[in-house]
Amino acid sequence: MKRLAILSLIALLMTGLVGCGGNNKNQSTESSKTKIEDTAKEKSNKQEKKEKIKTVQIGNTISNDSAEITINKIEFSYDVLPDDTSGFYTHYAAESGKVYINIDVDVKNIQKQDLPCDKIINVEANYNDGYQYKAQPIVEDASTGFTYANITSITPLETKGMRYLISCPQEVEETQNPLVITFNLNGEKYNYTIR
Repeated sequence: MKRLAILSLIALLMTGLVGCGGNNKNQSTESSKTKIEDTAKEKSNKQEKKEKIKTVQIGNTISNDSAEITINKIEFSYDVLPDDTSGFYTHYAAESGKVYINIDVDVKNIQKQDLPCDKIINVEANYNDGYQYKAQPIVEDASTGFTYANITSITPLETKGMRYLISCPQEVEETQNPLVITFNLNGEKYNYTIR
């Protein structure tokens, strides 16, 4: 009698284990399907983000609620000079083995309060699809050539000339690898393709 009870208990346990084992396959299949669907959604979201990035050209104006930014020129420079070099002026000479990407813009403050020059826009270069270089803003100044963006503001309805300088290796200028400048204005992105 004891043997019969033990054999019945073993048979019951084995049936339960076989039943649980079958569910793992279904769970595993469902888990794989979910992972594939999540990967497809991520790829779709990345494509949508790329599509949301607008292109911009020299002479175009980009804007938001606080500023209108006109892109005047984008060039490589080993020595960034102000527009007026007739008297005393400050300049930015690139270090040995480096070059600046000099982005010349005009910024108009269209809000009703002062606009800090270091908070207007973020600019960066993407070289060869992965090497990122961030820009430093400087402000054109009539008496010294340039001044620091963190101590300068633009009053309402005033337009100031600014530069965004990106220091990068000299190789960036000398090769033909892809180079894209991205302007990020409060989350709205604009790309300028140099090559």
